[in-house]
Amino acid sequence: MALGGVHRGAELTRGIVSSVMIPHTTRGIGLAVVTAALIAGCGAEDRQAPDPSTLELSKPEGISGDVQVGIAGKLLPDSLRVLVTRDGEPVEGVTVTWFTTEGSVTPGEVRTGPDGLAATTWTTKALYAEQFAAATIDGGPTIGFTAIATPDPEAPNTILVGSEEGGRFEPAEPAVLTGETVNWLWTPGSIGHNIVPDDGESPPHSGAPADWPRWHVFTFTRPGVYRYHCSVHGAPNGVGMSGTITVSDPGEQ
Repeated sequence: MALGGVHRGAELTRGIVSSVMIPHTTRGIGLAVVTAALIAGCGAEDRQAPDPSTLELSKPEGISGDVQVGIAGKLLPDSLRVLVTRDGEPVEGVTVTWFTTEGSVTPGEVRTGPDGLAATTWTTKALYAEQFAAATIDGGPTIGFTAIATPDPEAPNTILVGSEEGGRFEPAEPAVLTGETVNWLWTPGSIGHNIVPDDGESPPHSGAPADWPRWHVFTFTRPGVYRYHCSVHGAPNGVGMSGTITVSDPGEQ
């Protein structure tokens, strides 16, 4: 996907994709979709929150778990939390329902404790994208959460894009088979890097220099030696921040 696109990501098994962070406008769309699905799944028999119109739902500062970055298809490192209050005071015993159409949340229903907090865990969908979850009080307010789901930095097909030592790709010279996918993953703190093919074709250009969180995905379908570089910190023919990928047919191994 080009930088100017609005696609939210790519299934892990698909081909050429370059994913970027999603504009804030899509977050409202995602929350609306999650909320609509939640309302559709709730019947009259499920409603039990006392006096929902008098309750307020918010994200507790510093511990809400909102806007995390994690591995697609894996459990996020931090729990999601909401705070239920009435007139500024925490309310105990209120049922908070958690919901997502991308992955799963466990547990799906939680009663607030004496501190007014309710928490759940979120395992994201196996999709490289910004993903959405929500918490609601039946008959009361709904609040949304987002997470950025990225490739696995420890996977053998992942190339880390880092700013150490002036910028480098690690590993710099991997070998893969035709039909295999390579994921370039910007590391935390990585600033102003991109992927530019030396020959102008493959691997595809990732767009303007970008910062973490960012990734770029390409499936190699033809054998050959593919060279690339960062337009800011490198140049063609192995100068500076550059890399080489050797692609061979399975029968050649």
